[in-house]
Amino acid sequence: MKGKRSADPDLQSQLESLLDQVWRSEADWRLLDRVDALVRLESLRALRAARRLGGAQGGPAAFDLPSENAA
Repeated sequence: MKGKRSADPDLQSQLESLLDQVWRSEADWRLLDRVDALVRLESLRALRAARRLGGAQGGPAAFDLPSENAA
């Protein structure tokens, strides 16, 4: 059995693969955070523009902005 190699990747390769997946997931999360921030910013800009034009008298209820504590 001296020349026989295991089909399973070694521990170093497994660790590198795991870290690569973590880094990719974090990049995806950062992208989604940027998209969420952009949507929130555009909603606030639209609200301010409507207020400036005298359209939205009811306040922020005209827009459904997600709260930070929502699950």
